[in-house]
Amino acid sequence: MTACKKTEPPYIHTLIGPENKQGGLLICGINHGYTIEDERKDNAGIDRSDEHKSFFSDIEVNDYPFRNRIATSFELWGHKLHSDKQFAGMFEKSLIQTNWLNTVSRDFRNADCRKTCIEDHSDFIEVCTLLRPKLIFFFGSGLLPAFTSNELKEKINPIFGEKIEETKWLQKDVVFEGTKRRRFKFGFQKYEGAMIVSCPHATGSQGLANDYIAAFKPEMSQIISDWWQAHEKKLPDSI
Repeated sequence: MTACKKTEPPYIHTLIGPENKQGGLLICGINHGYTIEDERKDNAGIDRSDEHKSFFSDIEVNDYPFRNRIATSFELWGHKLHSDKQFAGMFEKSLIQTNWLNTVSRDFRNADCRKTCIEDHSDFIEVCTLLRPKLIFFFGSGLLPAFTSNELKEKINPIFGEKIEETKWLQKDVVFEGTKRRRFKFGFQKYEGAMIVSCPHATGSQGLANDYIAAFKPEMSQIISDWWQAHEKKLPDSI
């Protein structure tokens, strides 16, 4: 794994406004990607920071594979995210994007994600304390186990309350042209003050097919609808 600590504090990658400043849907990855081109620019002393922020699905600002795969997933689950400012509404602007770790890496597959996230949790906890999301989608299998760990209980529970039951992990059999798709786990964890979902990593899960993602529409569509129905009622009419 190639990694280095970022110097700027880009804990939140979306524009914060009335729609997502409290109770929004938080999309959380592991850490920042780091391409060969990124490394070349860093070695050359080129500033890669971009202070311009917008809503998560804004294609003009956030046109990269991780965002695009997640936007596709939302559409497969029956909740299309508009990518054009002209059509984006309160739903799109209620989403927030962050990463648990404020590091960059080219590949996180050989790292102990759970252990690393437990040890380096302060940035993520800061985001949760500030924005109090009511729905979190983790993209990466080690994030939910870190979130629900005994080590972080004293940090998590003051924000989200107690766990309601244990995590439910779900896999499905999806067949395409007579062959079973590779299976990935989705995890579902209720807290008193939030719903947490663990999804396969949007770009790092090799063999993750769109029809496999679509197979979870019954669960994911209902979870998104329940959150949005409650969240929309709390938004100011003047937005």
